[in-house]
Amino acid sequence: MRKRPPSRFGAALVQECKKRNITQYRLAQLLGRSTRYLNNIEHDRSEPRFTTILLLAQAIGMEPGELVDAAAKLSWAALAEEKQDSEQLEMTVGKKKEKKNA
Repeated sequence: MRKRPPSRFGAALVQECKKRNITQYRLAQLLGRSTRYLNNIEHDRSEPRFTTILLLAQAIGMEPGELVDAAAKLSWAALAEEKQDSEQLEMTVGKKKEKKNA
């Protein structure tokens, strides 16, 4: 079974807002939500519902699929990075065991 990638929706949202010079405060106003609510999404402490994704994309001037795609790319990149880090750790541990046994 495939490992689920870590969620990076919040990072993608922040990245897209920065590109468009939209502050968290302004986005909260556009959505009619609190900045605390957006902060939780931005830091991946909560995952937005589908309807919220639609509203977020509209508020920042994107198609919902573009926003989700940006998040997916960041998520899969993070998963690949975790895998690479894990492989490097395994190699390091293996080398230490070899030295210890020699």
